[in-house]
Amino acid sequence: MKEEAILNLKKSYLAVNFIGLTLIVTVFVSAGVVELIKRFFAPFSGVAQLSKDTLNLLRYVLAFLALADFFLIKLIQRKYAAPASLNLPRAAVITFGLCEAVALYGLALFLLAGHPLDFYIFMAISLLYFYLFFPKYDKWEKLLAGNK
Repeated sequence: MKEEAILNLKKSYLAVNFIGLTLIVTVFVSAGVVELIKRFFAPFSGVAQLSKDTLNLLRYVLAFLALADFFLIKLIQRKYAAPASLNLPRAAVITFGLCEAVALYGLALFLLAGHPLDFYIFMAISLLYFYLFFPKYDKWEKLLAGNK
């Protein structure tokens, strides 16, 4: 029975790992989109004519959302790591979605205002979140062992 549980854990981990790596690739694809737009629509000033004050407010709101994502990820990981609810793949996929969302905030900001640095800052934060919160198999194994 224990071998079956380990095999199922490995299968789940590999599937989750693939999903996570795919979402990381999409962050880099978004960077490619930003570069293409910069080159083909130069000078790209965004699709919305935002005032400087509105743009700064939007930056702060999205930065706050990115920070809130960090704490939400911590909360989700704590909830799903509890022995009573050992649903680690679900927590990992939700975490990946929140990490990806940060890059999407930057992409939306770039498309609205046309400043590529906005995207690249949010992209860096997104990749940092992926690095910090990417699941580790040995941690999953310990949680599974502690659940029995």
